[in-house]
Amino acid sequence: MATGRRSTLIRDRSRPQRATPVELFYDLVFVFMLARLAEALVANLHPLGAYQTLLLLLAIWWVWSYTNLTTETLDSRRPAVQLMVITIMLGSLLISTALPEAFDSRAVLFVSAYVGIHLFRSVALAVILRGHRLRNRPLRGIFWFSLSGTLWFTGAFVPGTARLLLWTAALAMEYLGPTVRWPTPKIGRSPSWEWNPPNEYLAERYRQFVIIALGETVVVIARTVRRTNYAPEQATALVVAFVTTVLLWWIYFYRAREKLGSAITGSPDPARETKWAGYAHLIMVAGVVLTTVGDELIIRHPLEDTPGGWVAVIVGGPVLFLAGRVLLGHEVFVRVARPWLVGITVLVLMAPAMVLLPPLAVSAAVMVVLLGVVVVDATTVREPNDMPGTG
Repeated sequence: MATGRRSTLIRDRSRPQRATPVELFYDLVFVFMLARLAEALVANLHPLGAYQTLLLLLAIWWVWSYTNLTTETLDSRRPAVQLMVITIMLGSLLISTALPEAFDSRAVLFVSAYVGIHLFRSVALAVILRGHRLRNRPLRGIFWFSLSGTLWFTGAFVPGTARLLLWTAALAMEYLGPTVRWPTPKIGRSPSWEWNPPNEYLAERYRQFVIIALGETVVVIARTVRRTNYAPEQATALVVAFVTTVLLWWIYFYRAREKLGSAITGSPDPARETKWAGYAHLIMVAGVVLTTVGDELIIRHPLEDTPGGWVAVIVGGPVLFLAGRVLLGHEVFVRVARPWLVGITVLVLMAPAMVLLPPLAVSAAVMVVLLGVVVVDATTVREPNDMPGTG
């Protein structure tokens, strides 16, 4: 165990593990980040643009997730740790300013901020944890982020397809790390306990990020409507978009969704469940980003023709959200509510015919399906404290 002054920066695991105000403050920058991702996708609504947006989403999710491993280890009530988090927040803000042009004129800014955050965080943590049993964890981070950083920076200075391939390889390396347990010269692979944050803390942070993602959707809805002439069809689109967001919120938080921490703790393999919970929430956040793009389209063009790409976005967002919820239920709660699967099936089957309808009608159809999912789920099996926001 670390001794002396540095030990005061490490969380006391004997106390309840909760997020602190500085972590919530840090999360605010991700509202803008997700909005910028949606903005980039609206401007590049084609397969290549969708893939580029996916890569950027994976990058910012990794920034947020890996920062959680730092704040769950360190006591973020301490001024030194708060300063570290705020510095990471500044770097994240720089990332957000570069997102729409990350594959173009602001590639160097994006990469510098992204790689800089990872290396700064790992180096600072290595200094603080010197002598602690977790001392090797940030050393592995320095090694792996240095390797992937080389690919990121190389990609920033080459154009087109080469950049896309190099950044794909960099992200693949970073996401492969936890699967192979971060093998590093001289210190080997990471033991499973090294990457196993307190589950109550983890559950709280995931809930907060879902709220951030849904909050970003509400912000985009309001911002888009403000730029219109408030015609009846646009007012209707506002209501449909808002109700859809509320339904997604309900689907996530209803019933056992508030018990994520205890579900992971009670698992025979908490590390595995922690990993799957992360993947499930990433899929749900991707669904929210797509839903945000769809909301902007139906508000700006409620009664125009609906290209296939628009249908893919308007229908695909809720499908991804439900798919992530199914994955979370299957891997962590060992229970998948049938309405979620039925909802996915109905949405996928109806998608091809939706090109015959205007965007507002497509979105309204999706809203009706989600409403059916919520009503059936709420009227089947009930549990104690099963209202959203309880537990």
